[in-house]
Amino acid sequence: MSKRSSKRDNDVVTPDRYIAIGNRQSQSGNYPSALVAYDLAVKLDPRYAASYNYRGAFKYAHLGDIQGAIADFDSAIGYDPDYAVAYANRGLLRYQQLGDIPGALADLNVSILLNPRDASVYTTRGLIKYGELGDIEYALADYDLAISIDPNFAPAYNCRGLLKNVKLMDIAGALADYDKAIEIDPNLSEAFYNRGTLKHRELGDPVGALADYDRAISLAPRLAAAYLVRGLLKRDQLEDMLGASIDFTRAGEIDPQIIERSHP
Repeated sequence: MSKRSSKRDNDVVTPDRYIAIGNRQSQSGNYPSALVAYDLAVKLDPRYAASYNYRGAFKYAHLGDIQGAIADFDSAIGYDPDYAVAYANRGLLRYQQLGDIPGALADLNVSILLNPRDASVYTTRGLIKYGELGDIEYALADYDLAISIDPNFAPAYNCRGLLKNVKLMDIAGALADYDKAIEIDPNLSEAFYNRGTLKHRELGDPVGALADYDRAISLAPRLAAAYLVRGLLKRDQLEDMLGASIDFTRAGEIDPQIIERSHP
């Protein structure tokens, strides 16, 4: 085989190549180019399930196109009924955006049957069992399973910590889980927010709470709840009325209903 023909073989364009281009463009924030690449992947092989799954995940995460994302996940599953990740993605969307709890659980259960080693799916299912069904025992079991599968999956520790904090009143266990989540992923804003709340309300550590709230806001500048609780901390424990007022104002700018709901 000549070098020229070998190079030509290496230059063959496949859907996976367009998917990789789409992923790179998405990560760099070039969303129009990313969508073009995903569309080209679908066009090149309209029966290739992965192209629809990646495009659906992109539409959901970056374009807010919920119906387009659902359609793509449906297509991915239609072309490959054993595609565990597509069920997981559709289940997450049904839970977070459509409020379709039975549909979300059905998708997550199928995903787990197809791939029992994906920690993120157990974590999502645990969130539903905890937040929507009030099933604390089974939610905790899902978080424990997620951690046993992947001891470095930070969101599972964060979610388990929240359950221990709010429902089990296991303050030491919750703090240990938040600490572990942050150790694994120092950019997990939710873990800083949750740990700050625990320090604020349970441990009487206003300085530590303020540091955690500050970090949560630096990582997620549009997390309205973090501004609200930081404002409460400044007003009630740090005697920083000006800082509290600024935080309440910022929280209201991000979420106009948050102040009214919370009655600070």
